[in-house]
Amino acid sequence: MRRKRSVKEILERRKRRAFDHTNEVLIGKVVGVHGIKGEVKVKSESDIFERQIEATPEVSLYRGTKRERLEIEEIKPYKDIYLVKFKGIEDRNAAEERIGGELFVGKEEQVPLEEGEFYYHQLIGLKVVDESGREVGTVKSVFEQPASHILEVETPEGKTILIPFIDQFVKEVDLKKGEVVVSLIEGMEE
Repeated sequence: MRRKRSVKEILERRKRRAFDHTNEVLIGKVVGVHGIKGEVKVKSESDIFERQIEATPEVSLYRGTKRERLEIEEIKPYKDIYLVKFKGIEDRNAAEERIGGELFVGKEEQVPLEEGEFYYHQLIGLKVVDESGREVGTVKSVFEQPASHILEVETPEGKTILIPFIDQFVKEVDLKKGEVVVSLIEGMEE
């Protein structure tokens, strides 16, 4: 008879990663399939997804405890995602096996960023200040939401503030200074 796991044990197990991604960068997630010829739908995790794929025609796909290196045959924009055809994935069943997979490239394969561009992982640990220079807190993580990404900011008092990553609230990201300038509306800090 199997012992039932507690919720805490299940959550701790989910936090443990089967792979170490310290030398890699997440660029996209497989969110579905398209058609019957093996195309997958990929949600970009980068503003420079197409540029990155053109420069790096091979990616690592991680799903659960599996890792595979895949060569990109074709990519095309489709609504707010991308349709990607990998070599060797020729039918819908094979494509469905990749749903939920995360696409990574090595840090050494990253394309150079232009002025004002950054990867979301670079925001973690940055100081958050408002437009007057007052310290709001530190970026703890970046959540992916349908409407926009959300910055999770921890205040010096230990409270958590959630700030939508849209132009209305995030005014500037300065990696050199190590800070994010925000404009908060009444009630956001409560």
